Amino acid sequence: MLERIRNQITELRKEEERRYTYEAEFSFSKELPVQYSEWMNTIWDISNRDKIKIYLVSEGGESFDLKENVEEEYAEFLKGLESDETVEVSLTIDKKIVNGYLSVYCFEKFAEDISSLPIDKVLTAFSNFMKKAGRSITFELFDSRDMFYTKTMFFLTAGSRPLDLDFDRTNRLLECRENAYFYNQDNYELLPDDFKIEIGYEGNPLKDLFLKMETILSACLLASNSFIQDGKLKLQIMGQRSMEYHDTLENIQGNNNLYKIYNWIYSGGSIVDKVIIARNIICLHCKYESLLNISDGVMASIQTNYNLYLRDNVTQYLELKNKVAEFITDIVSRTGEYATEMLDKFKTNLLAILGFLFSVILANIVSDQPLDNIFTKDITILSEIVLIASFGYLFISYQQSKYELQKVYSSYDKLKDSYREILTEDDIRECFQNDDIKTEMKRTIDRSVRIYLIIWGGILLSLLILVEYMSSEPFIWPILKSLFQITKK
Repeated sequence: MLERIRNQITELRKEEERRYTYEAEFSFSKELPVQYSEWMNTIWDISNRDKIKIYLVSEGGESFDLKENVEEEYAEFLKGLESDETVEVSLTIDKKIVNGYLSVYCFEKFAEDISSLPIDKVLTAFSNFMKKAGRSITFELFDSRDMFYTKTMFFLTAGSRPLDLDFDRTNRLLECRENAYFYNQDNYELLPDDFKIEIGYEGNPLKDLFLKMETILSACLLASNSFIQDGKLKLQIMGQRSMEYHDTLENIQGNNNLYKIYNWIYSGGSIVDKVIIARNIICLHCKYESLLNISDGVMASIQTNYNLYLRDNVTQYLELKNKVAEFITDIVSRTGEYATEMLDKFKTNLLAILGFLFSVILANIVSDQPLDNIFTKDITILSEIVLIASFGYLFISYQQSKYELQKVYSSYDKLKDSYREILTEDDIRECFQNDDIKTEMKRTIDRSVRIYLIIWGGILLSLLILVEYMSSEPFIWPILKSLFQITKK
């Protein structure tokens, strides 16, 4: 920040940078004064979102408020100084976050200030940063060419191209709330990802602090429940056995293995299943070592157990799909049987009618009556009653077949709905082939039944007309003729 005027400074008594303030106190002599143009360049170097105040006081007690457009007044101020007199300078910059950007004018002092805070205050500070910034924050470094960043916090040289790692922080926070009870999450609305350094550099003064923050937050979000109070972390993990952990925040050492487990849980797949398995394995391992000291072998054990769990699930999944396929095959078979059953009823009815007519003809052949008078009035009435009853049988058979088929289709739909709680919509579409089998099956059965009905009804009607035609005393035709004449009148 003071690079432009560093050579003129005779004594730098104070240089501090806190979260939202930069302060410097120094002096320069009249013999080697800071030129007004150098002051202006210093003022213009700061960001437009920040405000700078420069206050000068001479040994004689004369004060001057340095700002833009006071060049002549500044010259008069310097002119009034004694030749060996020095000027005390107080420089203050008030900073604020705008559009996700915060200025850092002396990164070394900024890092010192953050690192000097108690850990719970560090959590509060960065939580406030993120709440004010939004989904990510960029710390614009004005005095450093070194840069580093996490998924949501970017420490970049001023003027650098903005970065976006395409990390959905809002959704991740929601997922963490649903799967872990962190009592302080409203106060410390942070994620381990906020502190996991993706790209860094040697000698980063915040490296160890960020690793500690990453570890603490990972532990909180791996636990079943946790809270931070009075500078202490207390948490409980409930798996096959229950374990508790508590320690002061200052004593916690960074352990990247906890973040690896956390990141694995929330990076695809069933979060609930992963959380349950991870907590079970962690509880077993913590019989022998502290939670914050777990080794990378724990991660390997968790992944092995999860793969075994998936293998069992895949077997059950395939068995489930096979059962669905068997049921669909059974439905196709049953619907085919119902269509065939109607054909059998048609053949049975036709044979019964033909058998009856044949017996009538045979009875007349062996009798003394002439063959041209086979269908007497009584035989005609009896034959037509049989044929009309056959029409009734046809209707009943059709309704029964329709009812049975509707039951099959209904059971198909109920089975499909019952699997919605188990399978995804894509799986259901695949198993039931997007209902193509059902649609084709209905079309085929409806066409077959329609053909059977037409043939069956046509034969019955033809036989009825034939009996009327061959009868010596038709029964139905005179009735129809009378009705026709009545309607005509």
